Amino acid sequence: MKKNYCLYLLMAISSLILFGCKKDALLADHVQLQSFSFDPSANPGLKEAVFGTIEGQQIHITVPNSIDITKAIPSFHGSSDKLIAYVGQKVQESGISAVDFTQTVVYRFVTPDGMSQYSVTAEKAGSIVSFGFYAADNPEYLFRDYPATITKLDIKVDLPVDADVTKLVARYTRSNGTILKYNGTDFVSKETVLDYTLPQNLELQDVQSGTSENFVVTVGRLTAPVWSKVELADFLGMEKIYEANMEFNPVNGQLYVAVQTNGSTNELKKGVMGTYNVEDKRWEPVGDVSGFTPTRANLISMDFSKEGVPYAAFRDYTEGNNEQFASVMKYENGKWSFVGKQQGSYGKVDYLTLKMDQNVPYLGYIFDKVTTPYPKRGTYVESIQSGIWKGQTMSQSISGYYAKMFKGADHKLYYAIMDLTSGVSLRKPSIYRLDNGNWTLVGNVNVGPAESSFGGFNIDLDATEDGQIYMVYQSISPAYKTFVMHWNGTAWKQLGDGFSQTTSGSANRNNIAVRVHPDGRVFVAYGDANNGVKVTTFNKETGNWNTAMQLSAENGDKYEMRINAEGIPYLITIIDGKAALFKYDIPGL
Repeated sequence: MKKNYCLYLLMAISSLILFGCKKDALLADHVQLQSFSFDPSANPGLKEAVFGTIEGQQIHITVPNSIDITKAIPSFHGSSDKLIAYVGQKVQESGISAVDFTQTVVYRFVTPDGMSQYSVTAEKAGSIVSFGFYAADNPEYLFRDYPATITKLDIKVDLPVDADVTKLVARYTRSNGTILKYNGTDFVSKETVLDYTLPQNLELQDVQSGTSENFVVTVGRLTAPVWSKVELADFLGMEKIYEANMEFNPVNGQLYVAVQTNGSTNELKKGVMGTYNVEDKRWEPVGDVSGFTPTRANLISMDFSKEGVPYAAFRDYTEGNNEQFASVMKYENGKWSFVGKQQGSYGKVDYLTLKMDQNVPYLGYIFDKVTTPYPKRGTYVESIQSGIWKGQTMSQSISGYYAKMFKGADHKLYYAIMDLTSGVSLRKPSIYRLDNGNWTLVGNVNVGPAESSFGGFNIDLDATEDGQIYMVYQSISPAYKTFVMHWNGTAWKQLGDGFSQTTSGSANRNNIAVRVHPDGRVFVAYGDANNGVKVTTFNKETGNWNTAMQLSAENGDKYEMRINAEGIPYLITIIDGKAALFKYDIPGL
């Protein structure tokens, strides 16, 4: 065989020399190519041979999806059994040599009698160009997009371990002139629902040729999500942070973090804000890196207009008659500016929060001192419209030890109070909701099985799209416990058992948070000097709380939890005087 190969090679070289001397004598028809094909024996996965069309010196052939067009192995036969083939300067063996056919390939066929050139143009068979499962098509099951990897006839999509794959809708694109079928019926992008527990076969039909190929869709499972720490920029993670919070911009999904520094002077106690740029994968300051507030500020709270403009409220320590009144600012066109009058709240504020109702800023707080006609710790909510602040107290809950405002997935505002109206011996939460411009009590005042007290007065709340409310609060009676209450639309009921959480005047106290995942899971974060930072979820099957996951063995303070549009929970807290941000996500995504 080697001797014959060498003989053929010498003949080919001689032919090339002769061709250079007698170019006119050696015409293309001296070597006639009889067939050019892709055979199953050389291309595993191919069911039957695919033959090219030979027209003069041109060859047209279709490359099936079962063949990698960049590594296709053709078979060819000529009028002579002494034929040697070349692509460029490389010898090609029929049924053995792989060729990239993404562009036209010129073959040179040589025999002892002459030489011919053929140009091979390959066209990939009609194919599924893209495939995947997208959050917009599967809002109950997926919270981010999962595009597929397509290799020949295999379509692979990896989904989270807890994603329900029994009722998924796929989105795909395909080549022109093709039809995609499932069990003989049209498989419609963004419409057809299938169970992908087992691999599914999809038949792609080429209308013009009448041929078809079967693609196999396999759903794999990603690694289970874990809690991990997110590195903050230096200007956000600096030493001596007193408080931190976060929100996601509803327009671009970017994470914003605001912190209040705790330096030795008022200039070192400003509010600082930063955002994480997903494209650049880095943190950027929102405004001046040294702070956006005019001077010392705390109780910083933020939200966004429907256009994604950041707003921030804070207790403003600018000296004057209104020191420690609330100011509201917004960041637009590259600069911060006041919304309404600086320090324009009704009085000195405590436990201040800002939420936007569409583009109207609302402030919820309690009065730091007696503010006629309201008592010390009087409840108050005000909004600004046309540059004028207007507000009210809650008539059934005139005073509170603590207050906080929230925005639910139902896009309604909520004002939660650790109610003092019934006296200091009965401190329980009362929840109000803004309905059509009016604040109304949700159910009854004093919700919960046990009262709270100093050192255990925090409340956190979240609401679902259909208006169900999940509220968590701390209690000291009859023991130090944390309770979650559920408003089902008609009544308040305790969700699962209360769980132990050491709480006292000397311990960190604002250390609970609750958020409802888009898939209905209830996440509760809690912790204290004994337990570090923990997160638990509610188990619907057992009717109680799952074993908590520990984020940090160190103690955290002032918890804030958010879940972004992709279903990723985030928790921010203060650990050893520094902001600490955690997220619950699949590693590597």
